[in-house]
Amino acid sequence: MPSLWLNLARSGGTLLSRCLGCMDGVMLLSEVHPLGVRVIDPGEQAARWHKLLTSAELRHWAAGRLRYDALIETLDARAQARGKTLLLRDWSHLDFLGVPFTEPSFESRSSLLLAGLRPTRFATVRHPMDQWLSQQRLDVLRDRVELAVYLRGCRAFAELAASVGFAKYEDFTLEPDGVLRRLCEGLGVPFDPAWWENFQRYDRVTGDAETTARAVGPIRPARRREPEPALRDHFQASEDYQETCRVLGYSP
Repeated sequence: MPSLWLNLARSGGTLLSRCLGCMDGVMLLSEVHPLGVRVIDPGEQAARWHKLLTSAELRHWAAGRLRYDALIETLDARAQARGKTLLLRDWSHLDFLGVPFTEPSFESRSSLLLAGLRPTRFATVRHPMDQWLSQQRLDVLRDRVELAVYLRGCRAFAELAASVGFAKYEDFTLEPDGVLRRLCEGLGVPFDPAWWENFQRYDRVTGDAETTARAVGPIRPARRREPEPALRDHFQASEDYQETCRVLGYSP
């Protein structure tokens, strides 16, 4: 069965992708989603990165002659035949925020569509205020997202994460090896202790251009950013924000 890693935008997914993707027993597809195939193509990644599809099969997929779940089932079987685990980094942004690609459903559509494959699911999370501040540094999201919609999505994702199990990005930056072991256990993928030697050079990832275009530096503890007082007041007044922090074990 495949492993489905649930995560939101600007929650450390690009860095964690490097750490997980470089592991010997893992074949990672990065930010894939049934609604996002025209933006990020899982078939193209599978063929180019892992040689899991032939050119003819890739054309068959591109022509719309294969359902998304059938594609993932095929890729999972081929990864298993090579003694590897297929790890899907879910593009959960499409479900819980959507902007600018689609409307949020506030539920994991990948989980629903792939239910027949019984994927092993696990999530990674980040403090919702820090995640928002980081998202606002992106041109594609800055001033295009209503805070109330963002916080509703955060709450829905937090409830999903609590139901499947999760690890915090902040904890990972403090204790990378230990949290990666727990993340691998939650996802059902084999932990490779050699990740530390290889993650900085691993580039089969998607995400922040600054961290995908070049080798990254050492992992450093995540630092909190102080928001403007008015923004902090908006967060504090939100029931969704308070509940997200409670569910994930963060201090508001």
